Amino acid sequence: MSCVIKSISPCFETLKAVNGEVQHLSFHQARFDKTRQELYGSTQKIALLEHLNPPKTFTCKVRVEYAQTVQKIEYLPYTPRDFHTFSLVEADIDYAYKYCNREALNAHLREDVDDILFTCKGELKDTSIANIALFIDGEWKTPLHPLLEGTTRARLLSCGELKAEVLDIKSLQKAEKFAIMNALIGFRIIKKVSIKD
Repeated sequence: MSCVIKSISPCFETLKAVNGEVQHLSFHQARFDKTRQELYGSTQKIALLEHLNPPKTFTCKVRVEYAQTVQKIEYLPYTPRDFHTFSLVEADIDYAYKYCNREALNAHLREDVDDILFTCKGELKDTSIANIALFIDGEWKTPLHPLLEGTTRARLLSCGELKAEVLDIKSLQKAEKFAIMNALIGFRIIKKVSIKD
């Protein structure tokens, strides 16, 4: 008999749909299945595709909230944001699953920057909404231990376009290029990056 610790917060998947077509669904399905099993003890499979019906007329953000079952699905128009300035924040945050409760991340948001770049015990992690990558010695490298294992990160690691290793502040200083990635923005190189304390 197994004992499953239930999560206080439900989780969510954020997917991108272009003209009604959900992008990279298999990677979202894999994380959805893993989260439902590990957090909620669910072994019954739910096919996300059977629940999704995004608009066919525009690019949208699909937000699927779930625990043992799918609880809510939203289709929101997607407008890309600009990211140039990041504040560097040292914090020990547990966000291994994509919890709806993001208070631990959002508590560090500031009006004078576009996003936060988290570190933990000196290791680079993620921004509040995206995984990161640094171009060093001819390779794109991403933190070995991110706050959240994103689907775009997983996809690029699986095809060899990214390499995962421990990165720190010295890595950031050494990097020739800096990029952020998630399901909505894809892989985006930030040309003019400003890091603030």
